[in-house]
Amino acid sequence: MSGAPAQFTLLTAARLLDGSGNPPLESAALLIEGGRIAGFGRQGDMRSPDGAQVERVDYGDATILPGLVDAHTHLISPGDGTPGDDTAREADEILLLRAARNVRTILHSGVTTVRDNGAKNHVAFSLREGLQRGLAVGPRVVVCGRPITMTGGHMWYFGSEADGEDETRAEVRKLLKEGADYIKIVASGGSTRSSDSRRASYTVAELQAITDESHRRGKLTAAHCACAQSVKNCLDAGVDMIVHCVFTEADGSYRSRQELVDRLAKAGAWVNPTLYILRATIKHLTKTRERQGKLQSHQERLLGRTKRDLEVRLEAVGRMIRAGVRIVAGSDSPWNAYAPGGFSYEIETMAQAGLSNGDAIVSGTAAAAESIGVGDVAGRLAPGREADVLVVTGDPTRDLAALHQVLDIYQGGRRVAREESQVPITESTE
Repeated sequence: MSGAPAQFTLLTAARLLDGSGNPPLESAALLIEGGRIAGFGRQGDMRSPDGAQVERVDYGDATILPGLVDAHTHLISPGDGTPGDDTAREADEILLLRAARNVRTILHSGVTTVRDNGAKNHVAFSLREGLQRGLAVGPRVVVCGRPITMTGGHMWYFGSEADGEDETRAEVRKLLKEGADYIKIVASGGSTRSSDSRRASYTVAELQAITDESHRRGKLTAAHCACAQSVKNCLDAGVDMIVHCVFTEADGSYRSRQELVDRLAKAGAWVNPTLYILRATIKHLTKTRERQGKLQSHQERLLGRTKRDLEVRLEAVGRMIRAGVRIVAGSDSPWNAYAPGGFSYEIETMAQAGLSNGDAIVSGTAAAAESIGVGDVAGRLAPGREADVLVVTGDPTRDLAALHQVLDIYQGGRRVAREESQVPITESTE
């Protein structure tokens, strides 16, 4: 990052989005004092105190908005298609170095807050501490440490296997002792080779033990749910966020579960559908076929299944949106073949599922921040808040692809130094 900012920094652009879903403010200006937002408004109305030193940065036909908030990451993963089972075999020291590289890439893409949804052993805690101590550069990180899973369940290799009500409750206490910001639950199988994604892993009683212990300590819960029974179990247990929220049956079939959609809406549960990771897998396999001339038979089956899954999931999330379910953007990157730094693709896919462009942006700013427990500090532009700011070319409310065109990022009022940064018109005045 650059050195200490001027006492005041005045950013001007064609428009500003505050992250809450309000219409764009045209001919906008944002005033930063030190590391916090002093205010924003129309360019002719924003002024600093007489005689104050002001750095003025004009971005022209661009949009000022809050730094993005990714509600779902796995920061130790390479994002190149390597299975989680294989990633977990690597030494913790290597995983920490990779995570430090990933958070830098993620910050440079315009994401200033992330939630890590599960890492091996103590790696996520070490990463968070390193960022706080300035040993690495990256976004604000909310961590669960290790996800709680049944013996042999999805992500068992991260180190928090627990069975039964007493063990799961004890595991929550252990994680909170280590400094977990929230508790991640693996409520069904997943991609882990020893698990079955079509079946629920925990009983309602086990899930209730986890949520009770977490809520008693003021912590949110989020649950990996890759089948319909796991979604139902988590609703019965009062889990705060349903991740993936796939309605697959035990026999592998998929059917509409409107009763679960209605329950999600009534409960006010957050749903993080993780849609773009499917498209990332499709792109990865397609490129592999182009490069090698053909895919292996199991890869061809995976490609066909993923294409079908994407169609089904887009339709299902559209139904949730229409029913009023609270949907947030979380990438699941860099898990599987979803490389770090592509969170804006997740926001685009949310719009393809049925959100308006404006609501899709909210799903990756204010709504995402609220869903992961940092709504008071991230995801919105407001006076007094830390100045975590993203500036992009064009108008993302008209074309979400503008989110890929990052001009600048400010973290706590400091402009983030990036090799690929474009240099706007800048001047200092007294």
